Amino acid sequence: MPRGLGTAGQRLWRTTLDEFEMDSEPHKIEILTQACKVTDKIAELEKAQKGQPLTVLGSARQLTIHPLVAEVRFQRGLLAQLLGKLGLPDTDEALEAKAEKLSETRRRSAKSPTFRVVQ
Repeated sequence: MPRGLGTAGQRLWRTTLDEFEMDSEPHKIEILTQACKVTDKIAELEKAQKGQPLTVLGSARQLTIHPLVAEVRFQRGLLAQLLGKLGLPDTDEALEAKAEKLSETRRRSAKSPTFRVVQ
């Protein structure tokens, strides 16, 4: 586990590596490391946001969304991008569907001839 991760980042690290094998994919470990850091940043921002209003007065005295709300939204989008780059299935059902599709493809391949004679 990378040094310096907070509670939320450590939890993401452990749960991800408990479920998925990445030892032979160092690029994915780096992406996961960045995702864990972003997860910690989200937790930090959400803690700072507690008790704060959702809106504040802008420079022209207009009501605008609180900057912490906008930053949490941005960080969540970044987290989603990083996790998407890992290419991990979303659910157990997705894993099962992928396995079924692979089995079906293999069955079809086994039944079809490896070459065809064209006359």
